[in-house]
Order: sequence, then structure tokens, then C-alpha cells
Amino acid sequence: MVNLKINLPEHFLDEEVRCDFTVTKQMKELWAIELDLLAEFDRVCKKYDLRYSATGGTMLGVIRHQGFIPWDDDIDLMMLRDDYERLCHIASQEFKHPYFFQTEYSDPGSLRRHAQLRNSETTAIREVEEKWHYLFNQGIFIDIFPVDAVIDDPDLFQKQYQEAMALRASYTKKAKWSVRYHEGPNPVKNVVKGVVKSLNNSLFKKKYDYLKDYRAFENVCARYNNEETKYLSLLSFQFDNPKHYKTRVGWKNIVYKDFEFMQMPVTSDYDEILTIQYGDYMKMQKVSTIHGGLIIDTNQSYKDYFKNKEKK
Repeated sequence: MVNLKINLPEHFLDEEVRCDFTVTKQMKELWAIELDLLAEFDRVCKKYDLRYSATGGTMLGVIRHQGFIPWDDDIDLMMLRDDYERLCHIASQEFKHPYFFQTEYSDPGSLRRHAQLRNSETTAIREVEEKWHYLFNQGIFIDIFPVDAVIDDPDLFQKQYQEAMALRASYTKKAKWSVRYHEGPNPVKNVVKGVVKSLNNSLFKKKYDYLKDYRAFENVCARYNNEETKYLSLLSFQFDNPKHYKTRVGWKNIVYKDFEFMQMPVTSDYDEILTIQYGDYMKMQKVSTIHGGLIIDTNQSYKDYFKNKEKK
């Protein structure tokens, strides 16, 4: 496993059984790297007085397990949009190698619609993306989601949703022909794509035009952030999913709770949030992660992974 800044408790990396589920040494190494990322993220947030909270399965893990859900393989965090934007602004000066704060602006092509803090000396490649050899950073990561206001008027919400989806379709299409260009199995199509990419990037200088639509998409998501709405949500991630709804009042009091051998902040409305998302959240059920399968390597970088794959 790569070197970490944090000191791991003795035997933390040992395989163990939690809730009748075997947590392997490989999973423990993944957790350790993610906890190291969390510690670095927390350092920067405290330095600049930026608020954040666990969300999703990580919040559930905090409350139900005082750590990771045994079968979970990631850390999900959320920030109010203003704090998120402040973090994006100072990230490049604070996060140094191997830590890399990835957004569409710092590393074009990932199209995640949220930020990820990654360890560049490791590998975490989505199985569905492996064959494309994308150039953006694909180290082990933690997710950071911006939180925006959900307007109470259903007609305004529907209009906002339609605008956001139109912009998302537009920037995705443009990015596919520039920064997300890759070679597929069809050689003729590869030549055509290469020519179009060259024209976009050289003659017409349209390589980053998609970022205008991407920024417009984010602005639409943040449209009602100055209004005192009842609910907030991860609009840029899954705009119309009510399971991501959070209460505004929860952000007025953030509490730290045990998470493995560290502390994790959660908004005070965690009971309501978890009930909205999971129902009877203290009842355990094993479900797959939202991002699907990952190719994980805690010993080599994603760049070396692709180089070694090409040699085979």
C-alpha cells in the first residue's frame, strides 16, 4: 500500500468480520487511503472554516456502524454550494501531490458533476470506463457533493429541472468530441473522431466550449440558493431524486461523531435525512454502491495500471 500521512491503529489492516460480512485486507487498505484523504480534506476545511457533512452511505455508516458500512467502498461528503465554491477556489494551493482535488475545471473530462479528492499514486477505475483509457485522474477518491436549494414551487422546480437536463445533454455531447475523446474498436470511426477533435482543438479552438454549458448547468442548479426553502438536495448529481433531500435547519448545527478511529461531521437532521433515503435505516441490507464496480489498486497509480495493461 502507498504511504499515508495518517497513523493507522495497530491491526487496522487485518481482515475481520463485521455484521457477518468479511472485510478483506484489500478493503481495509482502500478504507485506509480514503481515511487519509478525509483527514487531508478535514485539515483544509478547518483551516478555511468550511462546513461539510457526511451524506448517503457514509452518514448511514456513521450513525449505524460508527464507521464504514462493512460492504461499502467509498466516502461521500456534502457541502453547501457557497462553501463548495470557496473550496474549489483554494484547492490547487492547498492539496499537493499525491492529493488531487478534481473538478471539471481542474481536470477536464471526468464529467462527474461534483468534486473528488484523489490519491494520484493509486488506482480506482470504474469498470465501465476501463477500456476507454480516459486521461483524467483515476486515483482512489472520496466524493464531495455540492448542496443546492430545492424550490418549493413544483412548476418552477420542473422548469429548472428541464433547463438543467438540456444543458447537461449539451455539455456531454460537446465534451465527447473534445476532452472525452478516446479510441474505440472501429478504426474508421477513430479516424473521423481524430479529425473532428483536431478541428475543434486547433482551427476552431472549441476544446473547452463545453465548459460554458457545464458552468451554466451548475448555475441553474444553484438558482434558488438565496431563498429560504425547506429542503436542499444534491441537484447537480441527481436532480429529481427526492431521496437526496436534506433540511435547511440541519446545517445550523453540525456535530462530530465517531467514524472508525476518526471523527466525522454530520448535520443535526441526520435522522430525518436517513429516514428519507433508507426508511428504517437501522435495519441492515446489503446493496451495491451507486457508482458500480471499481478496479482498485492500492499499490500503483492508474497511469502505471494502464501502462502495464498495454504491455500484456
